[in-house]
Amino acid sequence: MKQRLVAAATFAVFFLVSSSPAPAQRQQNTGSITIYVRDEFGKPLTLPPQVRVTPLSSGMPMPFTPLFTGDGGMVFSHLVPGKDYELVIKADGYQVATETISLPPADRGEDSSVTDIIYLKPLGQESLLSAPKGQYVLAPRAEKEVQKGLNDLRSQKFDSARKHVEKAIQMAPGNPYVNYVMGMVYLMSEQVSQAQPFLEKSVSIDPRQPPSLFALGTVRFQTGNYEGAIQVLEQAVQLDPSSYKAEWLLADAYLKRRNYAKARDYAEAALKNGKQNAAQVQLILAEALAGLGEREEAADTYEAYLKLHAQDPNAAKIQASVQALRQPLAPAVASVSLDSAATGVTPTVEPAAAAFAPIAITASVPPLNLPPKENWAPPNIDAAKPFVISGAACSLPKVLQAAGKNAVQFVTDLQEFSATEEYQSVEIKRNAELEKPETRVFDYVALIENPRPELFDVQESRNSSSAVSDLPGLLRDVGAPARVLAFHPSLREDFAWNCEGLGKWKDQPAWIVHFDQRRDRPTSVLAGFSTPSQLYLLPLKGRAWISENGGHVVHLETDLTRPMPELGLMRQHFAIDYEPVSFQTHKVQLWLPESVDVYYQYRGHFMHNYHHYTNFKLFWVGTSQEMGKPKATP
Repeated sequence: MKQRLVAAATFAVFFLVSSSPAPAQRQQNTGSITIYVRDEFGKPLTLPPQVRVTPLSSGMPMPFTPLFTGDGGMVFSHLVPGKDYELVIKADGYQVATETISLPPADRGEDSSVTDIIYLKPLGQESLLSAPKGQYVLAPRAEKEVQKGLNDLRSQKFDSARKHVEKAIQMAPGNPYVNYVMGMVYLMSEQVSQAQPFLEKSVSIDPRQPPSLFALGTVRFQTGNYEGAIQVLEQAVQLDPSSYKAEWLLADAYLKRRNYAKARDYAEAALKNGKQNAAQVQLILAEALAGLGEREEAADTYEAYLKLHAQDPNAAKIQASVQALRQPLAPAVASVSLDSAATGVTPTVEPAAAAFAPIAITASVPPLNLPPKENWAPPNIDAAKPFVISGAACSLPKVLQAAGKNAVQFVTDLQEFSATEEYQSVEIKRNAELEKPETRVFDYVALIENPRPELFDVQESRNSSSAVSDLPGLLRDVGAPARVLAFHPSLREDFAWNCEGLGKWKDQPAWIVHFDQRRDRPTSVLAGFSTPSQLYLLPLKGRAWISENGGHVVHLETDLTRPMPELGLMRQHFAIDYEPVSFQTHKVQLWLPESVDVYYQYRGHFMHNYHHYTNFKLFWVGTSQEMGKPKATP
């Protein structure tokens, strides 16, 4: 079946085109590498790191003194274009990092430059934390297994829950949400040691999710790794300042480390945010106040707790602590924490006002909740801001020029391509449960024509050897090779553009560019909604990750700028990943979509369609060549 859409294409197919400069010109051009060194959460280091730069061709380190840009960047200049360099980064308190950076050849008399973000891992921590890499969506079959696992987990059927989530792990081993759910299965079944590696991996992949950070903090706290717990729990509180449970656990962790001031501050914050749900935090607050020498306030806090919780099993011990705090002060004594013998901390003599040896009263840790249900779709692109390096200067005209050049080359050279398409469609019920996914495999063909500068004609066809050869579901995804041509000069003026900064996608530096439909051009030819009688053009906004070196769109997301109640279409979200595919005969790489996730909210239905493409073939002027599977981004 063929579908025709007046649109551009979401399949980012770009060519790497470079000319070889003359020898004299090559001597004149130079290269530079700019790096931003950050901790595992993307924050600048307190002290600048030491960086050693070594050309791989010689193996001899170069005596570079970097230029500091003022925004945390370090520039190493006077390098040779077209060469590979190894950077070794050392900083106090962090593991040594090694990064290999390739400088592209100088192009047409212009100098060559690369910008990279390098994240350091702390010493002595088992977690391998890195920068967030964007949205992570699941194929419907994996979603179905996760949903079954969550249902079993709520019923405390831990073995069954584990089996379902293990199936999801096999299908999506790098998905942070699946690893988080598996960690929670073990944690809630009190198998803490088994939970840790899954939670560590979840936070490693995406360290900006408060639930996974809190769960990992709980594991570290329960295993006595208080410093490690503090590290991730503070990040959780920064991301979600209303998380009283993270503040509760932070207060207890700081109390265990005898940092009474921090314990008091977080305990007060937890009580403010959690109110009666955090009542036990009063026990932590009282002990922290006593440790600070505020004996009367500590006794009052203990008594306030007892008034509301007279039946607490520790009531007698708490009352004994109150009596001890009300006693007259003795001369200066050695202040000893109950866990000093276990930790090896040497007792220190402090003023008598701070002396208090608490009776062994243990406030329970905050209760664990079941994993939250994953939203039926990723958030609207304006609801979640991507991680960007602070201060990295972005030249929007330069980025758009590079992406536009690739878009023009794509339309000029690519006429037709085919692929094997694995397709799944699933409807999500209002209670977030999933219907049974429908699966198809198609021989997919896309034809792209540009009869006039302002017109792009996209035709798609799908054939299947199975009895059912059409796309299932209420809505059909057509025009998938449409959205990336927003960068084409003929269509670019339909949108307002903004470069949000430098981030990463799949560990590669990428400029993050936001675009939105201009008010004086209320619809776009990039996307339409077709009924049997009429085609309605849709207003779009989007965000693209564009490779810093080469200007290739590596990831693209789009949303409607507004709901379309007149069509019954309230939400349409595209999330597209692109990978380079080698085409040996013509010595080029084409950037093609490896996966496309589409989410619809349509007339009370919530749907997720998933496309995965392999076995590409390219057709040029009557000839065809097979292309390999998508390779890792160079």
